[in-house]
Amino acid sequence: RHEESSTSDWHASTIVTMRLNDALADHVVLALIVEEPQHGFAIAKTLAEDELLAQVITLSRPLVYRSLSTLVTRGLIRATRTEPGKQGRERTVYRATAAGSRSNREWLSSVVDHPRDARVDLLAKFVLRERRGLDNATLARRQIAEFAPLSERLGRSRSSDDVVSLWRRESLQATMRVLRMRSGE
Repeated sequence: RHEESSTSDWHASTIVTMRLNDALADHVVLALIVEEPQHGFAIAKTLAEDELLAQVITLSRPLVYRSLSTLVTRGLIRATRTEPGKQGRERTVYRATAAGSRSNREWLSSVVDHPRDARVDLLAKFVLRERRGLDNATLARRQIAEFAPLSERLGRSRSSDDVVSLWRRESLQATMRVLRMRSGE
């Protein structure tokens, strides 16, 4: 694929994919169910076909179904009906419970604790909030406030220019620039 595609196509299709923790996958699946009651296949399809979501997060169908099971067990979603699948197998449609909707609102409004979590967790929140027409400026301002002390410390600390320190400093500066753009500052 790399050799066949243009540079911009290659860049868009090879954004770094990380192994997600189960909690993040559960939050993303729950957010999509809160948007609209749906079955696992539809969720997997949305994750693959929504251009912005697909650039942020990749969840295979088995991971989507594992999240559905976890969310049911935790009482955050419930099965509402079944509908026929295209190959004859029935698909279970899920709806968020009141606890699930509340949990999703809290997660979508929460800042991340560490800059390394901005790449997937925070970016997923921004995309999911935009899908709902929610404003991201307030979340961006709150995230700036969360990262500001570390950004100042890393900015002052030029004595360590090892690859990790340099990477952390430059990555956080770039993250802060994007957050400032999103916050309206």
